[in-house]
Amino acid sequence: MKAKTLTLLGALVVGQGLAPAQPLPVPTQGPPGGVAGVGALPLNAPRPMTGVDILQPGAGVPVPAPLVAAKFIVPKDVRVTAFPGSTASRMYDAPVVMGLRPGYAYRFELSNLPYHPNKSLYPEVEIRGTLVPRPGMKYMDYPIPLTFSEADIERVMKGAVVTKIIYLEDPEKALPAEVGPNAPVEMPDGSDDAALKAAMANGRLMAIVRVGNLKPTVEQLRSYVVEGTILLPGEKFLKSPVAPPLMPYIACPLYDPLLGPKGPKEECFVDGGDRGDPLGIGPNGRLGGLNPTDVGVEFTIGGRRKVTTSNVVCICSPRFMVRRVETLPGGFDLRVNAAVNTGTLNTGFFRDRHAPMVDIALVKPAGIEGKVRPSSFVGKVGTAFFIGTSRPQAYGQVSGVKVVAVLVEPEQLTAFPMLAPLTVTKSVDPAGPKNAGDEVTITIKYANTGSKAVSDIVISDSLSGRLGYIEGSAQSDRASNFTVAENEVGSVIVRWELPGTILPGQSGTVKFKAKVR
Repeated sequence: MKAKTLTLLGALVVGQGLAPAQPLPVPTQGPPGGVAGVGALPLNAPRPMTGVDILQPGAGVPVPAPLVAAKFIVPKDVRVTAFPGSTASRMYDAPVVMGLRPGYAYRFELSNLPYHPNKSLYPEVEIRGTLVPRPGMKYMDYPIPLTFSEADIERVMKGAVVTKIIYLEDPEKALPAEVGPNAPVEMPDGSDDAALKAAMANGRLMAIVRVGNLKPTVEQLRSYVVEGTILLPGEKFLKSPVAPPLMPYIACPLYDPLLGPKGPKEECFVDGGDRGDPLGIGPNGRLGGLNPTDVGVEFTIGGRRKVTTSNVVCICSPRFMVRRVETLPGGFDLRVNAAVNTGTLNTGFFRDRHAPMVDIALVKPAGIEGKVRPSSFVGKVGTAFFIGTSRPQAYGQVSGVKVVAVLVEPEQLTAFPMLAPLTVTKSVDPAGPKNAGDEVTITIKYANTGSKAVSDIVISDSLSGRLGYIEGSAQSDRASNFTVAENEVGSVIVRWELPGTILPGQSGTVKFKAKVR
């Protein structure tokens, strides 16, 4: 490996550079009011790592957000105080949105609690990840939900410790459920370790929240105060922090310096195209390989049934999920000294171990089952390729030599999408980032761009688990038979059967509406 490459990799592993010295512009968020605090106490801990506000690995590459938006979702009339116990403290009526720097731990005060107006809670919030915005996406418009319900407050007041692990959900592992911005899905776990593992297995870790009924001292509260780490409501700029991050955070992973970074996938989900098992028409004449998010378009040309697919569309809609753990006191540990000594003179009993009474024999296999004929043949000679199965289904011609008993299922003798005479395009309207609950119109256009007529077109769109079909919204510009069937990710497959012939140069359109979950 070259010296320059080693130097670059070393720099990426050790750190990502120092925070910029100048204030960073950020979008306005929250109601007006609030003033930048002064007199915050710096942390004198040794520097464990370095962090960046904006990492720019290359032109046109998405970069992590300098801040994480956090929204406090609490019962009515509850007040939230930032930097409690210091001269920089500021109190706000909830709900309120603040910008938090990743890599730091924060303490907030929740006061004027329901049924406990004279008491306060002091949740601890660790920011462990950041968003990577796409064009047009303002990260302050997608805050992580810091939810403290009345049930949570009551449990904490009775002595429980509630931990919430917040993560940005991987769209490929999305739950088929509608999630509101102020009502995230909370899933219970038995331990903090189990919740953390589940969160990291299903997305990107964003924050860890802990709350109990213990009131910290003023010195403990001040140890969390780091000037330049919280963008308060009404502020447009935030100065650089006076102390480095205390913990590593997930922003931009190590990447190949030649191939570049692999873009994160949690902020957006894709729909359309052909992912996973390839589309194909099987020996039974049915479409195979239609996975969630796939679009399969069947058609007949020259007496043969073929299939093609569409382009891929990307819908940016970050969705946060919560893993919840509640820990209760296990009891009291009371130690009492022995009043007297009790001695044992002889062995109380003998434990006799007997030899096993049954022998376990291993029987040799009665025979060997082998494969006499090759299970598959893979080759690209004019046709696409063959996939093996259980019996001969087709013949192939390879470099002038006839191959007999080629095993094919499903049949892959279908045109590649780029060679298909039928061109299919998919689009989403309106364009740009979406919020949970937004409705979009999905349009699929097809056009015969070849020189031969095609007939009996069937369009199948298997929706992502992040999309829900709106009943009665399907449309077609020509006569069709429309059906809806459930798929394996909790959404549906919308399907149009379009009888008749499409001549060269002719085209058509189908569309429907869906709700972003």
